[in-house]
Amino acid sequence: MSGSRAVAGLSVRLWRSAQASATGSSAAAPAWRTASLQWGRGFSSLPPHVVLGMPALSPTMSSGNIAAWHVKEGEEVSAGTVLADIETDKATLAFENQDEGFVARLLVPDGAKDVPVGAPVAVIVEEAGQVAAFKDYAAPSTAPAPASASASAAAAAPAAAAQAARAPANFRLGPAARKALAEAGLRLEDIAAPTGPNGIVTKEDVLAAVAAGTKGSAGGPAAPKAAAAAPAAPAAAAAPPKPAAAPPAQQQQQVQQKQQQPQQQRGAAAGPRVQYTDVPNSQVRRIIAKRLLESKQTFPALYASADASLDGVQALRKQLAAQGIKVSVNDCVVRAAALALRDVPGANAAWDTAAGAAVAQPSVDVAIAVATEGGLITPIVRDAANKSLAQISAEVRDLAARARANKLQPHEFQGGSFTISNLGMYGLDSFCAIINPPQAAILAVGGAREVVEFRGGEPQSGSALTATISADHRVFDGELASSFLAAFARYMAHPVTMMT
Repeated sequence: MSGSRAVAGLSVRLWRSAQASATGSSAAAPAWRTASLQWGRGFSSLPPHVVLGMPALSPTMSSGNIAAWHVKEGEEVSAGTVLADIETDKATLAFENQDEGFVARLLVPDGAKDVPVGAPVAVIVEEAGQVAAFKDYAAPSTAPAPASASASAAAAAPAAAAQAARAPANFRLGPAARKALAEAGLRLEDIAAPTGPNGIVTKEDVLAAVAAGTKGSAGGPAAPKAAAAAPAAPAAAAAPPKPAAAPPAQQQQQVQQKQQQPQQQRGAAAGPRVQYTDVPNSQVRRIIAKRLLESKQTFPALYASADASLDGVQALRKQLAAQGIKVSVNDCVVRAAALALRDVPGANAAWDTAAGAAVAQPSVDVAIAVATEGGLITPIVRDAANKSLAQISAEVRDLAARARANKLQPHEFQGGSFTISNLGMYGLDSFCAIINPPQAAILAVGGAREVVEFRGGEPQSGSALTATISADHRVFDGELASSFLAAFARYMAHPVTMMT
């Protein structure tokens, strides 16, 4: 196979593979599944090749990080070969190759951050001898600049481009960036195209502006309003002559030297020196922050708590352990919550914004919050109401272990109708969790504690936990939340009913 036919053959096989992995129908595959193939045309001056783009490994993914490449340039690959680990908005997932070939070029390095979906990341060719032709290959530009309409427009283009490149800066500043701005004599608006999340100016942005010779607008930081109202002549007479501006490299060196000076040399009024370390945020944690902020801002939350006796659960666990069956309190919590959702179907629903109504979920799919090094992830026990306690126990252990090892598949953590967050092992008696959209409720489970109850007029000690439901008030009202918690507590108090 050679020429354009080779390109067509390789591209078609990749396209068919992507379609087969999408819906299995003859309809066009969703864009989020085939985005990695949109760069699949090669230049006629180069050997036949396919440029792979950053894949969209989830419907909500808009960009990803290259956690690690598993292949090298010149290496032979086949269908199913893991090319790289991609850190998505959900988890770290494997980017698998779809066809045979050789890696001609890796276009982004290990650790590349915020690579847009569809952006070129690698080049695949069919023959090993074609790899050398891509030694200096560069990714094609996605948006070529339009030509100037006239000579006057061409003359004004540099200034217009500079103005367009100056992105609006976020008014929020970290302490390091604020200090660097003050010492460099720059304003917030003097920083073009901030690189921090959501347009926040970083310390590196300030140092880069100093190195580029950026001058402070209006001669430096804004003067107090009282000084601005003073007469201009006396102010000019009293002002000492300004020293000549240092070269950009010297300015940057001066800023860095000032930042490294001991705090006592800069005056006692500044207060004690604060030591801190900037920890970069992972893609998963950024998405978690975004989604939970959205939840707090848009969901009218309702909170309700109830105590559930653990005496029966502890007795049942001992009986099962004698038979070689190990179940945890959390396994019982998952089973009890699933049965409560089955008994109170109104609680197993979500809010449909388009329809303006609550929509019942077709099955009870319980998500379990699992803490990992990269952030929180919620693997799902599907159809939990129809699984035995032993099945749930085995599935939860498997899902949690693979979640911590970043080995979950997307379908194992996407969706769900209800979430459970159990922090009892950390010594918390109770807490309120934030609803995980688009779900309508989350159950926060505290730890076991000793309680004293009156039974038959006599005080008796026992064990109990507190469960708090956070629910979308558009779906839940107080009666529905109470009904769910009552059913949950009933199953926990009489766990034999969970065995049927």
